[in-house]
Amino acid sequence: MITTKQLIGAAALGLATFVTSSSAIAQADADSESSGLIGKRYAGADFLLKDFRDIADNGNGGTLVLNQPVSDVVDLSGSYSFNQVNGDSIDLTQNTLELGAVYYSQLDGYKPFMSAGLGYGWDKRKFPAPIQGDNDEGFFYSIGLGVEVPLTDKTAAIGEFSYQDGTNSDVEDSWGLEVGVNHWLTEKFALKASVYVVEDDSVSFRIGARFAF
Repeated sequence: MITTKQLIGAAALGLATFVTSSSAIAQADADSESSGLIGKRYAGADFLLKDFRDIADNGNGGTLVLNQPVSDVVDLSGSYSFNQVNGDSIDLTQNTLELGAVYYSQLDGYKPFMSAGLGYGWDKRKFPAPIQGDNDEGFFYSIGLGVEVPLTDKTAAIGEFSYQDGTNSDVEDSWGLEVGVNHWLTEKFALKASVYVVEDDSVSFRIGARFAF
């Protein structure tokens, strides 16, 4: 049986292959480096649909994000995320605050990067009677490796392979892969869509907007 971790690993390998094959295009179009989101100051919002693996019900929610470059190679970010499930098997509410940093470089027109984040989450679960509800909260951290590839002067793709674990909560260590694309409709307004797969836990589909300022 092919496990989710194997699928994520295969996808990460495919992403690396894609980046390698795309480097010639990126090199030929150096001006398109600005088509991505890394290295830009922006605020944004995402809407998401979340398919949980261990429960029958699906979730929905959103994220608010702010990104601020602090040097030519470092971005700092902050985000707030909300997710909820109102289903037959469970009522679940999740809230998350996270601060993060991205260190990146430019290589042949694309941007490989490393990321790190520290967050705090609080979950509230309510089960059908006679089972009692359950609350959990605590800190978690994440690290990641990825690359942003300019496709045109207005469009860029991004992929990141990440690891997350909780410090004093029920958050279990897990691997994840996110692949997405953004497109600038104007100099200040972009749309972004992505798929985020977490090992044996969930698949999230995200669509949102970014406003450069």
